[in-house]
Amino acid sequence: MSNFKVNLAGEDFHSGEQGIAVLLAVIALCILSLVGLLMMLNASTDLRISDNSESQIRANSAAIAGLNHARVLLRGLDLDQQLKGPDGSNDSSSAYLVQAKTFGFRNPVPWAIARSLDILNPEGDLIGMPDDGLINSGCFAGTNGTPLIPLAGITQIADNPNGPGTMVLSRYFVRVSDNNGASAELAGDPPDDPFHDGDGLVITRSFGIAQTMREKIGSTRINNSVVVYEAWFKRRSTFRLPAPLLFEGSQADATFAGNDFIIDGGEQPGIGAIDNDVADSFFPDQILRASATGHGSIVGAGLPNPSIVNMTETIEEDPDKALLLNPAYLWSFTQDAMPGFADHVYDSDQNWSAGSAPYLGFFDVAQPASAPGQDPKVTLVKGNLSVSGSITGSGLLVVTGNFFCDAGFQYNGLILVIGAGRASLSGINTGISGGLFIVQVSDAGGAISFGIPSFSISGSSYIRANANALRMAIGLIPVSQISFREVTSSMDP
Repeated sequence: MSNFKVNLAGEDFHSGEQGIAVLLAVIALCILSLVGLLMMLNASTDLRISDNSESQIRANSAAIAGLNHARVLLRGLDLDQQLKGPDGSNDSSSAYLVQAKTFGFRNPVPWAIARSLDILNPEGDLIGMPDDGLINSGCFAGTNGTPLIPLAGITQIADNPNGPGTMVLSRYFVRVSDNNGASAELAGDPPDDPFHDGDGLVITRSFGIAQTMREKIGSTRINNSVVVYEAWFKRRSTFRLPAPLLFEGSQADATFAGNDFIIDGGEQPGIGAIDNDVADSFFPDQILRASATGHGSIVGAGLPNPSIVNMTETIEEDPDKALLLNPAYLWSFTQDAMPGFADHVYDSDQNWSAGSAPYLGFFDVAQPASAPGQDPKVTLVKGNLSVSGSITGSGLLVVTGNFFCDAGFQYNGLILVIGAGRASLSGINTGISGGLFIVQVSDAGGAISFGIPSFSISGSSYIRANANALRMAIGLIPVSQISFREVTSSMDP
């Protein structure tokens, strides 16, 4: 007899159990599907976070690289040329001049474009943007300068791990603008022209842009991570001499021989004296004047011969020039800073004569710095330097020992005799167009102090002020970074 049982309604007792099993299976399947969906979502989120983080790091590195590149490039370049861009001109309409004074004008790329920019081929997205503020070699005689950081920026690349060739990691864009409205800028540029520098200070912004996962927020497409840094770079006027011969010391040891030499300051005094110890009873300008009276031609600023002026107060009033009164600064400049940017460094005494002298650069003082062929050099001699014969040079020459030149040596630019502080010019047609600064600084066991400098001039030697040569030489000294900050679109739209 069969054991199969049927209830009164005729249904199988096991059918209810089967329904519950199906329900549990469906619930389990839903839970597992939800867990799988959450895992996929979490993986996608982690991937997006990782990609955004990597992209942000690349953009940050690019923005820093842009500022560092700009700092190096600005050395030797005319700041007005940088503000106007490679074409050497700007829109002079009142509306554009107002726009050029805004914070937004500092941006090399508008924020919206930066976020959606195709960093592989950005040219199409940048059509119509002005070239003002692009770092360039300088316009000359109607010929545009060469953009050193072009409008399309500079790529950061790496080897492609998936095949031959390289891949673009990021790109940086840089713009230089003026610090309009600042008191120092207004003092040097009363019209407050945003395309003319009045104080040697420019604002540089660098956009670092790196590709990330693309997404769309409303109508805005986000293709990139964007990091922006801003730095203020200062071209210090410390060595912009207020006289073609600037002599610093509490006393003076000077010899002016004969009547053939010329020291001509033009609109400036012929010789400026800085008294770095006003508490003593010596007055270096009076010592120089007593020694120079009756000899040669020392003229300038419409003053009687000899045109010699005490410039101590003038130096003290200028924050940059006041550094000349700090022996530690002067010592550090020659011993620490100079070796880092000099084209030539000589660590021992040098004796140069015609035919044996190194190349000391070339600069035509009648032409702007952007003219073809201009090639000034920075030369540091850590020791004594003796120069004789028909030798020419241009740029910035720094001598830490004694400096003697005669018989035809001619130099366009700035010569700094900082250290032993002794300089002598003699012979026929020996001279400097630009400026000469003499100061004695010594280090005695870490105690850096001033001493008594020495100067002599004779024969048909000359020292003549030349603003173009001096400006060129000052430009060869790297700019100083005086501020740095990160900029976001919310704080600086």
